[in-house]
Amino acid sequence: MIITAIILASVAAFCLALGTHLQQYAVATMTPGPKRRATWVTGLGLMGMVTVLNVIALGLGPVAIVQPIGAISLVFAALISRRYFGLQLGAPLLISIGVTMFSIFAFVTTSAQFSHELVATEESVTWLLALIVALSVFGTLFALSRAGHIPRVIMTGIIFGTVAAATHVLARTVVTEGLPDFGTLGSRWWIVLAAVALASAVGFWLVQTAYASGPPETVLAGLTVIDPIVAVAIGAAFFGEYTGLTPMAVGLLLVAAAGGIAGVWMLSQFHPRVLEAKSVLTGLIPAAVPAHLSSEPRTPAHTSQGIRS
Repeated sequence: MIITAIILASVAAFCLALGTHLQQYAVATMTPGPKRRATWVTGLGLMGMVTVLNVIALGLGPVAIVQPIGAISLVFAALISRRYFGLQLGAPLLISIGVTMFSIFAFVTTSAQFSHELVATEESVTWLLALIVALSVFGTLFALSRAGHIPRVIMTGIIFGTVAAATHVLARTVVTEGLPDFGTLGSRWWIVLAAVALASAVGFWLVQTAYASGPPETVLAGLTVIDPIVAVAIGAAFFGEYTGLTPMAVGLLLVAAAGGIAGVWMLSQFHPRVLEAKSVLTGLIPAAVPAHLSSEPRTPAHTSQGIRS
C-alpha cells in the first residue's frame, strides 16, 4: 500500500506544480477575460485532482512519507517555468531548490523510522477540531491583512499541514474501520470533516493571495516544507504516531526543518522574478509598462512570466 501511496503522491506533486503555475499566471499576469478564467479554472481542476490523490495516498501511507513527496513539485515547477515561462535556471535558484528538497527528504527519512499506527481518542479529536477551527478564523483574518508574500506562504503551509494531518486521521479511520456512525465519537468525525472542508477553503483563498504577490516556486517551496512539518508535529502530539523519538532523531528533525526553511528563504531571495523586481525598485532597469496599458503582445521579451509562443 505504501508504494501505491508514493505513486499517487508523486502524480499529485506534478498536478500541484502545473496547477500552481496556471493559477499564479492567471492571477498575477493575465488581463481579465475568458482566457484568464479558463486558465484559472484549469488550474483549479488540477488542484482538485491533487486533493483527491492526496486523500487516497494519506489513507494508504503514513503522513510523514506521503506529504513530503510534494517537494518533487519543485523540480516539476522549475522545468515548467523554464519550458513555458522563460525562467532562467541559474545556480542560486538550483541551489535553493536542492537545499529545500534535501532538507525535506532528510526530514522524511528520519521521521519515517519512528512511524506507528495512529491512536485516535475523543480527546485528541476534540483538540484537533479546535485547532482547525482556530486556524480557519485566523487564516481568514490573515488573508484580509496586509501581510507580505512569505508570511502568507507560511500561514498557508500551517493551515494545509493541519488539514493534511486531519485528512490522514479521517482516511485511516475509513480504511481500517469503515465510515463512522453517529455515536459520540462518530459524530465528532463528521464535524471534523466539515471543519477540514472549511479550513481547506480558507487555505485555498489565502494561497491565491500568495500567488498574486510572488513567484509560484516560493509558494510551492513553502508548502512542501511547512506542510509536512506541521502534519508530523500534529501526528506526534495528538495521536502518538511518532512515539519513541530519540534525542538524536529530534535533533536531526530540527536541523532538517531549519534547512528547509533556509531553502525557502533562499528561493524567496534569489528567484529571477524577485531579483528583477528588486532591480526595478532600485532603478537599475526601467519599470515595464503595465500589461493593461500596453497594446503589444506579452512575450518573454516583455516579461519573464509570459508564455512562449
